[in-house]
Amino acid sequence: MAATRIEGADIRVMIREGAKKRMCFGFCMDAGKDPLLMIQPGNKPETLRPLMKKSGGTAPMMWGTYTARSDVAEMICEDYAKSTLGLFKRFLKQNRPGVNVVFVDSGGNMLDSLKPEGGGQSAEAEDTDDLDTTGQEDQAVQPLIRRLKRIEPRIALAPGKLELKLKRALAKCVTQINNGDLQPAETTLTVIERAIARIGADREDEGAAMDRAQREQQGRALQSGAERARKLSSNIARSSGGPARDKLDRAVHLAARLLKDKNPDKASAVMDRVEAALTQLT
Repeated sequence: MAATRIEGADIRVMIREGAKKRMCFGFCMDAGKDPLLMIQPGNKPETLRPLMKKSGGTAPMMWGTYTARSDVAEMICEDYAKSTLGLFKRFLKQNRPGVNVVFVDSGGNMLDSLKPEGGGQSAEAEDTDDLDTTGQEDQAVQPLIRRLKRIEPRIALAPGKLELKLKRALAKCVTQINNGDLQPAETTLTVIERAIARIGADREDEGAAMDRAQREQQGRALQSGAERARKLSSNIARSSGGPARDKLDRAVHLAARLLKDKNPDKASAVMDRVEAALTQLT
């Protein structure tokens, strides 16, 4: 296995490789402020530095080795900056590796982890005052925050046990938003809105609440698709391949037209095929 760039959707592939053997990793941001993660087998992670630079990576960079087992992956960070470690942690958390990830230095000292040590859960947010979306895209997160703040005062109108359940759901939603898990947050928020609508504590009925949630969900899917198309265009521009590259470029333009026509599902299918072909091309 040669050095490979890992996109967000392939994080679990990275973890599976670490379960087979010790792997090297390198991480930084590229010139477009997009995460750039590369892996390769072996124990010489510093050799990824020139490869990341060649792929458009910028300083500061971090690298090290990692292994994985059933419930945890250990990242030994041989060279890192605290700011880059924070970005790497956010990138992993947003793409759900399926295991806890612990970061240690070359001396074995704990640096950070996706979940706190001891198996406990992180302190849960209580309400919208605990929202912290630093580093997230406003276009993606602000519609959720507006809906959450609109529905929050209505939870107090719910009777007894339902109010307690909805408060817990609200806290869960805030935590999901803070972690960048916007799709699960959307699901949690929709459950809260439907419950409030069913007891007549909202000016919208359940059907209207669902319609609005679906419209906003489609809007986020279109925004996410547009960002994905931009990244694919950048990756295609950096690749070699002549006619094959031109064909992929046309396919990305087709996906962009589908997004403009508000058809994110078909656009996503086109981009899936482009990503698979681009992997073979590079």
